[in-house]
Amino acid sequence: MTEDLKPGRIDDVAYYNQLRSRVEHEDNLIVNRTLWLLGAQSFLFTAYAIAMNGPEDRRHAVLLRLLPLVAVISSALIFVGVAAAVRAMVWFRGALRERVPDEARLGLPPLQTPGGVNAGLAAPLLLPPFFVVVWLFLLFAP
Repeated sequence: MTEDLKPGRIDDVAYYNQLRSRVEHEDNLIVNRTLWLLGAQSFLFTAYAIAMNGPEDRRHAVLLRLLPLVAVISSALIFVGVAAAVRAMVWFRGALRERVPDEARLGLPPLQTPGGVNAGLAAPLLLPPFFVVVWLFLLFAP
């Protein structure tokens, strides 16, 4: 590639807007994953309650073991996705800091709420492990 065809560096405001768009995308993914978690857990708890009242046979015992395993695995996978999105958002914030130490000097709002992981991420980060603990309790309860 010759030097004349090499794209120029975008300005700081355009860079900020690109990163802000990516942060918004990751935030939407966190919301969607949290909704998946709550929907899946609602369905699985309902199925578990119905199974608890079913006739006791070999399939009943298998189902009472299988439902918690499915719930634990789905919670763990959703947690991995949420953690990856949070990590990406932290990386985007760091990338902006490297290039633009203070976006306020450009007349722009902060990319994200100041501070590390804010309280708004408590539910998406803590609910999956909480559900894992509950399902493991149900799986191993006498």
